[in-house]
Amino acid sequence: MQQVEVRGPGGSQLRRDDAVGRIVVGRDDLQRYGETTLADALKRQPGISIVGTEIRMRGLGGGYTQILIDGQPAPANFDIATLSPELIERVEIQRSAQVDASAQSVAGSINIILRKAAGASRRTAKLSADRQAGETSPTATVQWMERSGAVGYGVTATASESRSRQQTGTDERTTDAGATSLRRLEDDDRNRTRRLSAAPRADVKLDGGNSLTWQGLVDLSHVDARGVQSETTLLGAPTASPDSNWRGVFKNWLVKSDLSWMQRFETGKLTLKAGIEANHRDGDYLFHGIDAQGTPWLNRAVDSRAYERRATTSGKYLAPLMAGHDIAIGWDASDVRREEGRHQRDTGPLGPGSRPLYRLDQDYNASVEQLALFAQDEWSVSPRLQAYLGLRWEGLDTRTWGAGDAATASRVWSPVAQVVWKLPDSERDQLRVALARTYKAPQPRDLVPRRYTVNSDNGPTQPDYQGNPSLRPELAWGLDAALESYFARDAMVSVSAYVRRIQDVVQLRLWQEDGVWVSSPANGGVANVHGIEVDARVPFKVVVAGGSTAELRANLSRNWSRVEGLAGPDNRLGNQAPLTANAGLDLRMPQGVTAGTNFRFVGGWRARTSQSLVQETGVVRELEAYASWPAAGGRLRVTLANLLQSTRFFGQRYDDGLYASMRLSAGTQRPLIRIQYEIQQR
Repeated sequence: MQQVEVRGPGGSQLRRDDAVGRIVVGRDDLQRYGETTLADALKRQPGISIVGTEIRMRGLGGGYTQILIDGQPAPANFDIATLSPELIERVEIQRSAQVDASAQSVAGSINIILRKAAGASRRTAKLSADRQAGETSPTATVQWMERSGAVGYGVTATASESRSRQQTGTDERTTDAGATSLRRLEDDDRNRTRRLSAAPRADVKLDGGNSLTWQGLVDLSHVDARGVQSETTLLGAPTASPDSNWRGVFKNWLVKSDLSWMQRFETGKLTLKAGIEANHRDGDYLFHGIDAQGTPWLNRAVDSRAYERRATTSGKYLAPLMAGHDIAIGWDASDVRREEGRHQRDTGPLGPGSRPLYRLDQDYNASVEQLALFAQDEWSVSPRLQAYLGLRWEGLDTRTWGAGDAATASRVWSPVAQVVWKLPDSERDQLRVALARTYKAPQPRDLVPRRYTVNSDNGPTQPDYQGNPSLRPELAWGLDAALESYFARDAMVSVSAYVRRIQDVVQLRLWQEDGVWVSSPANGGVANVHGIEVDARVPFKVVVAGGSTAELRANLSRNWSRVEGLAGPDNRLGNQAPLTANAGLDLRMPQGVTAGTNFRFVGGWRARTSQSLVQETGVVRELEAYASWPAAGGRLRVTLANLLQSTRFFGQRYDDGLYASMRLSAGTQRPLIRIQYEIQQR
């Protein structure tokens, strides 16, 4: 079967010509190593770090990094990191804000653009299987695209079953009133996730360059997770459940539908969009605790559910106002309704000396109404100087009721200014500067004053959690600057820096209530964040028979932060990752053979979340490699990951002078082999 390669402008060219400064990650980069999740596909990009399944920019998560799907905020219940790269057309990494998208992007935004309808008919099938820690995880993907005159339609769908096993060892030490306890805990957790995703799309090209486009997304998942924990008491008294086991079954679904109409006029263009989405999560969790005498004392059953529905609308009119000025005005609005419930039932022996059992019914409802108006001017000041100026007003009203009523309202003006200046006597070097005001609104779940209980060994390093209805939005001013050099075709080097000053920073407060440790978020002062980033891509010819080509890739990000009012050391913000670095090499050889390797490093850190509590995270070292070649009318790809089998440490330390507790855990990354076969027909 004939292999056809269509190449458009490279990522470096798109980045160079973009007035607002964003990194565009195309399908080739997303699928180079054959990963099945978006988090794995993005981890090699500059400034991106992955903690668990959370995607972070500038080392910051927890809402500081905004995740968008086709320009709209991702649903709260949806784990975007597990989205298959096969459903994605491209990912746009935006370091500074733009006024036509939400200003809730203190660290930046990651905009996920779903697959587009093809310009020509195309059919693709792909099969892959991962093998890791004795578990096999298969994935199948199909893509069907048709184009008939002015009408295009198609669907990309993927089905997968992911199996994983993680074994973790934890050392725990507590000192209370001079008495010390030492324990060793061994966890063996297994997870099986079945997922079916589809992204259908249709478009109609109308007369005069007008168009009508529909985009959908369906995602279904079923997670079956279970684990066993055993505790060895080395000194002192054991915990309430030195032996325990648990199982959780979670079902999730998401349905999303968007309609877009683009109308061209003689002097401008109008784009109108409307969308609806719904997502649901249903979970059943069982915990069995066994005391030091081997007697089962606690059976905890937790039934949880969450249902969210959203309606969105937006519009944007773009037209030249005068020579060198492209003016845009518009709006976007959304209405979100959320229902969430948690029902906990504890059963066990009753009698003298028995431990407390809980019967909790925790339900709440929430509504989030958002309206934004914006205006922007893309101004060509001169052939060597471009400016982007904009102003956005965004109003957000959040209300919760059920398990305690709470209401918050925010009105934020967000001016944005970006400048791109081509340096004198150079067509390849340019300077970018951006200034923007952004904010981070509290999530509805953080406003509800209900209690989430831990299953065993409540303490300062494992406290219960309770929301705070008095939370206010965090407001930030940000400055970004970058010097870029495009010194050869598809080659570039960028050195950038950023500064953020954030007011009303949310920090966790920790206290003891009736012998139970509780944490809760609260606004507390100012944080200063800054960092630098270096990114380079250098293609070159390899002098061997057939004239192979290669590309060197390297990036490094260094981040600092300090929370005023929280004594140091280690008073960094949001458990921020201080250092990420990647170095890679990609080869394109004769006969359609490609290969590459990448080394990734994430520095360890200590983060003080209160005067007495410090969180610790160890370094990450990853080495991976891939090779791909034509085979049997298609293409075969083999990937090796986690070749270093590094062990990562994480934990918490608490010490208030009277009571001290320490938990340090370690888990090893097991090697992974992935085999993938793709066949394509045009």
